[in-house]
Amino acid sequence: MTMTDLSDERAAKRDAIRKARSSTKPTVPADQVLALLDADLARIQAAIDTLPAPRPTD
Repeated sequence: MTMTDLSDERAAKRDAIRKARSSTKPTVPADQVLALLDADLARIQAAIDTLPAPRPTD
């Protein structure tokens, strides 16, 4: 996946969330928005899990 692909994916997610928030009759179902957010959360958690353990500050 290239940076452009990631950028396009993020833009699509932001657009979907923006549409869902701004409409009284959303074109994007809530379960789809939640699925996008869950996927983002999983990706963030995976990135956090790969970080090295913090060193003591003695």
